[in-house]
Amino acid sequence: MNSDDIIKRVTDGFSDVYTHFKEFQHNPEYRDYWGKCIESAADRDFLICVIFCNDTFAIPPVKTFLTHYREDIIKLTGDKQARLDTFVKRGIGAFWGMVFKSVLGYTEQKSVSVSMNDYFMVKTASVFAGKPENPSWRI
Repeated sequence: MNSDDIIKRVTDGFSDVYTHFKEFQHNPEYRDYWGKCIESAADRDFLICVIFCNDTFAIPPVKTFLTHYREDIIKLTGDKQARLDTFVKRGIGAFWGMVFKSVLGYTEQKSVSVSMNDYFMVKTASVFAGKPENPSWRI
């Protein structure tokens, strides 16, 4: 599976799997955040880092994403602390849930403390486990 396949599966299925967050994908108010999520998952090298951080160090994909794209998120929010509203934070979490569970086939998730109060105001995020032993995807 290449990056294009991942993006297609996420964009085609997100609104069906995460019905409460379909506005995150489709509403113009959230378009820039959705676009940044898509951009990150389309970047093969970055996606490999997100998977590695999740699998090896139990760092949630949301934390890796927000840390890597901090300056971009600051610009999107217009706030030097990049404070995100609750819907955006949860939408980003749903996006990474879609990538890991629905596309990559992880079967478990666990909410952990991330303490990102200096930026983003994010307190918890999910780490994914239960990775298939012989995944059908190769990035």
